[in-house]
Amino acid sequence: MGLKAEPIHKPKIGVLFVTSGWFREVGLQDPSGGTTAQVEAVALRAVHRLQDFLEPVYPGVLYSVEEARQAAGEIRKADVDGLILSPLMWCEDQIVRAVLEGLKDLPLLLWTFSPTASLPEFVSFQSMIQGSGAVCTLQLSGMLRREGYRYRSIVGHAADEELWKELENCTRAMAIARSLRGLRVGVLPFPCDQMSTTYVDEFDLRARYGVELRYLELERFRSTAQEIPQAEIEGMRREIEAAGQKIRVDERNLTEGIKYALAMERIMGEEGIRVLAMNDVIEEMHASFGLRPSLTNPRLSDSGAVVSMEADVAAGVCMYVLRRYSGQSPFYTETFSADYQANALLLGHAGYHDTANADPDSPVQIVPDVEYENSDRFSGAVSFFKYRSGPVTVVNSVWDGEKLKWVVVEGESLAGPAKMDGNCHLFCALDVPAKQFFQQSVESGVSQHWIVISGRHGSALSGLCEQLDIRLIAIG
Repeated sequence: MGLKAEPIHKPKIGVLFVTSGWFREVGLQDPSGGTTAQVEAVALRAVHRLQDFLEPVYPGVLYSVEEARQAAGEIRKADVDGLILSPLMWCEDQIVRAVLEGLKDLPLLLWTFSPTASLPEFVSFQSMIQGSGAVCTLQLSGMLRREGYRYRSIVGHAADEELWKELENCTRAMAIARSLRGLRVGVLPFPCDQMSTTYVDEFDLRARYGVELRYLELERFRSTAQEIPQAEIEGMRREIEAAGQKIRVDERNLTEGIKYALAMERIMGEEGIRVLAMNDVIEEMHASFGLRPSLTNPRLSDSGAVVSMEADVAAGVCMYVLRRYSGQSPFYTETFSADYQANALLLGHAGYHDTANADPDSPVQIVPDVEYENSDRFSGAVSFFKYRSGPVTVVNSVWDGEKLKWVVVEGESLAGPAKMDGNCHLFCALDVPAKQFFQQSVESGVSQHWIVISGRHGSALSGLCEQLDIRLIAIG
């Protein structure tokens, strides 16, 4: 049984637009008058724009405690990923407290909204109250903080494109945070004591993020690999040839590599594992398998699964999150060395990698495992490539004793031929001085492992980490 693709849906978000019942009670707002119609129209336009990137659960503009309580029930029943709360006009605390009372466990964005970017030369009283949401957001912020609500502040007017992008990023983060609940990480077969910075507290990892570890037996992998039908082996070989990959190993080693690539897919599918943290440097694995599994299985990539080496669970979880956030396959590396004159790092790693990240100008090769070809029973079959060129974001992920911590830097994967042989890699020019990169990283306390994704995402990761309760340090 293969690993099924994990669907990525639009975030489902409860949208709470609130305004005052008091304005109606004192005659300042006629329920059938112009102000009510204006506020309703502004709300509908905002909801329509939100539909570009999320699935709104919108109970209408809330004017009373009774409506607020009914809306809370509808949203709870809809099973949303999070909430957006925005006062369109000034509003009493009671309405907000009523709608949030039964939704306290949900992540919350508090949106200071304005229908326009500027004011006319003269503002009538009715126009003023129609755009008086800001006074309420300030008022609510103090109440919500004192009552223990965790929220993120979002500020912007209806024509502010940066606002909508921030809302998109933050609501996507809400959905990703929820997807971590029940995430299964396979550890093959146990933590890596050679590199204890990769350790996590698995109880706190489950309690804080909902991530569970599943320890996998080497013998299960070995026996599964040896039971792979010949037809499946031949089918994958045809896929490799059709992809134009250059095979630099003999038939015996290629066949064995294919067996383990297919065994990974089968076992991860049986266990519902989305992250495999492989302790590939232990003697027990090489004695059992006779090689390190390092041949790309494209179906694992298509399913959204990720693989980290040296049993690095924190890095594996980071890869999963970045995959969900960006839709890209993350690239697992370590800092091999630095070129201070070029202000660039040589990043790469031995082991399993996704060929979706290969530079299209450099064909993928299948080569022997440079580290184990002289000591294992098999010389190995490794998918080898240079990472594609372009802007990148590079993330380190460790357990800091309390929670996950990410250290982030941006740069450029440089074009050109392969910089080295043996290991998949990139030559990354940093946006900050290399000396500063090492200084801040070491002072922070990191691991050697850095996850690369294409594009510059540093600013967006701030909101992502806040929603996921990950400590973030940006280098620069």
